[in-house]
Amino acid sequence: MKYFAILVLFFINLFAFNINFKNFSSDFEQIVQSNNSSLKYKGNFIITQNKAFWNYTHPTNKKIYINNKEIIIIEPDLEQAIYTKLQNTPKLQKIFEKAKKLSSNTYEAHYENTTYKIKLKNDDSLESISYSDELNNLITIFFFNQKFDQNINENLFSPKIPANFDIVQ
Repeated sequence: MKYFAILVLFFINLFAFNINFKNFSSDFEQIVQSNNSSLKYKGNFIITQNKAFWNYTHPTNKKIYINNKEIIIIEPDLEQAIYTKLQNTPKLQKIFEKAKKLSSNTYEAHYENTTYKIKLKNDDSLESISYSDELNNLITIFFFNQKFDQNINENLFSPKIPANFDIVQ
């Protein structure tokens, strides 16, 4: 969970300080590789300067809302909502500022013993970000159908938790 939060905040800070935008959205495919197995997740997300909504659609449904220093994860299959406070939010702008260009479309950034590889497409849009988590899983997120400054409903960032769900804090 820690590295997921760091990655989401990385997006917010990456775009907040380097591209003038109101919001950024994309479909994604996340691959988690561990030893000889891999698991593929799919979904979409939208971020603004200070909020994010990640919608996982495959293989299970999960909705993740990030506002300021709080993450709310809604897991319909488990009928639960998880509230988490982010503490010691890292200065992630520095990750991007210190990213070193490895090749024409590849950058590398180091933060707290984690190395992030950032790949851009030829048109400078984001292709993928990859890193290894604390369990030595390789996580790679690919981005498709990227859009900037779309008209969005701000209610998208407000979680709707069904009354019968368990709330975990």
